[in-house]
Amino acid sequence: MTCPGQRDRAELPIGRQVARWRVRRRMTQQVFADRLGKSKSWVDKVERGVRALDRYSVIQEIAEVLHLDPAILLGPRQPSPSSAIGLDGIDAVRAALARYHRPRPRAVPGDQVERHLAHAWLTYQHAHYAQLLRSLPALLDAVHGALALLVPAYRITASVLVKLGEADLAWLAADRAVNAAEADPTRSGSATIAVAQALRALGRDRLALTACVAAADTTTDDAVRGMLLVQAGLAAAGSGDRRNAEDLLEHAADLADHRLADD
Repeated sequence: MTCPGQRDRAELPIGRQVARWRVRRRMTQQVFADRLGKSKSWVDKVERGVRALDRYSVIQEIAEVLHLDPAILLGPRQPSPSSAIGLDGIDAVRAALARYHRPRPRAVPGDQVERHLAHAWLTYQHAHYAQLLRSLPALLDAVHGALALLVPAYRITASVLVKLGEADLAWLAADRAVNAAEADPTRSGSATIAVAQALRALGRDRLALTACVAAADTTTDDAVRGMLLVQAGLAAAGSGDRRNAEDLLEHAADLADHRLADD
């Protein structure tokens, strides 16, 4: 039987629970942030509920640092993100990824696919993951008639799968993006962003760091290079290399400043 005090703690918002357990583990926000490879500001926003914890992989990392079962933070009524949305949607995306090599009976006009893809990114940015998951199989089928859009389609697929805690399937989508890039430096760089996200979700931060730095050295697109450097910085932080993380993120910020100045 659960006592009232235990029940009240289970009903606390997840950020408040993180703060409570951090204090119980005698960690300051800075120490906790360092062990997670995050900033103190990130931790503070999570604990105050300003920043949502919408990735199960991140909740797992937090639970590991706090020496907890992730279920303690999620609570008895909060399923993991992917189960909350439903396995049917995940399975439909998996099936679409598996049939990537099959010819399509009817090509979809490129401009229509572009609109579909733009809407998918907007849906992702608004965190409407269930809606996006339902539309991804059709998008993945459609992009085979518009080869230039293969990389961004696989990239957004990998990104949402990472958010839903489906790191292995995200890696498959990222691998499809790399194959679709066909040695084009800009497309390869964009695909590597998806690869890095999947690798970080799988706990392979060192590999993600190496891949991003190599891709950043070859791409001529400053926007792509900046995103690669951000991913590299996050991977460095995740592997405990704080100094390298700060340098990479600072370099990414400098690139962004230069682009704004040029505009």
